[in-house]
Amino acid sequence: MSNQGGFYAAVSGAMAQEKRLEVLTNNLANINTDGYKKDVLSFRSFLNEAQSARGETDLVGLSDFRTDFTQGRIVKTGNTFDLALSGKGFFEITTAEGTRYTRQGNFMLNALYQLVTASGDLVSGSGGPLVIDGANVVIGSDGEVTVDEASVGQIKVVSFADMTKLAKAGAGLFINNGGPENLTEDLNVSVQQGYVEKSNVNMIEEMLQLIEVSRSYESYQKVIQSMDDASKAIVTELGRG
Repeated sequence: MSNQGGFYAAVSGAMAQEKRLEVLTNNLANINTDGYKKDVLSFRSFLNEAQSARGETDLVGLSDFRTDFTQGRIVKTGNTFDLALSGKGFFEITTAEGTRYTRQGNFMLNALYQLVTASGDLVSGSGGPLVIDGANVVIGSDGEVTVDEASVGQIKVVSFADMTKLAKAGAGLFINNGGPENLTEDLNVSVQQGYVEKSNVNMIEEMLQLIEVSRSYESYQKVIQSMDDASKAIVTELGRG
């Protein structure tokens, strides 16, 4: 293995750990964000034929970057417009940028008595925006909204055939990159009024990974520093010669 090859291998390893640190830190920052889905990052070693023939060390490259859609804890709040989904569904949201989807169900009413997200985006109903103007509001497990014993519409809940086609769009929202054909109906999804789904980030797991990343990064730094010192020593000796 050449010194240069080893140097590049160490640098690629250090860069991989930096990326892992970024993802883990972001997950931990959102541990208390309702409906947040953590990101998962993994790497693999790779070595092309030319490098292998020279006996060089594997470089580290990104293998997988995905969102973990595992359901978080569902916690009771008692708030009328807090809604949690049990199952693999998403609330459909209408934004200025187009249709988006979320698991973050801490909703409220705007000045027009329309059901909206914390950011003010409209929660989609089966027939358009949901107007809720009354004292007694009941939201059934199928999403039907009853106000003072009269139905005013049904909250639109959708599922996806391929979850990997969903991309984070900020503010707890997702965009569907799979087109209309990716939308499916999942009869196992139910709406729970007075509850919210918490983040699916496990603090202990993330902290253990942070410790691992810190140690790995420190090791790569030491290797890089040693190789740098060795290179400087060689240059100095050649200069003397």
